[in-house]
Amino acid sequence: MSKFVIDSNILFGAIISSREIYFEIIKKFDLYTPDFALKEIEKYEELILKKTKLDKKELNTFLVRLFRGITILPSIIIDKDSKQKAFELCKDIDEKDTPFIALAIELDIPFVTNDKKLHRELRKKGFSNIFLFEDFLEKFLH
Repeated sequence: MSKFVIDSNILFGAIISSREIYFEIIKKFDLYTPDFALKEIEKYEELILKKTKLDKKELNTFLVRLFRGITILPSIIIDKDSKQKAFELCKDIDEKDTPFIALAIELDIPFVTNDKKLHRELRKKGFSNIFLFEDFLEKFLH
């Protein structure tokens, strides 16, 4: 298993921490994220700049390095059925997670997140193709 859909909270962790482990993960695995993740990063750009203490140019350089190893897929490639199934799973947890779950369903690959509530609630609903980031690291990186 070397393909995974990653949540935007994983991307935020990579950006804010700047830890090399994220680049090891990018080199070792085929990672995918929906284009929605870019909108999230753009939305929180000021907060990211504040937390990282980077200037805009440094942040852009870091983002280029980060996204060089992540495939960003547009929502248009996701089938209506996958989108609907994901919406049904996410609607009473957090609708903003729908694009990530839809992509995982469409590609039939696991979803990795730092969101413990999302992980717990999706598992309760029978969606088992999901890992918490800490479990993913333990299982696949060591």
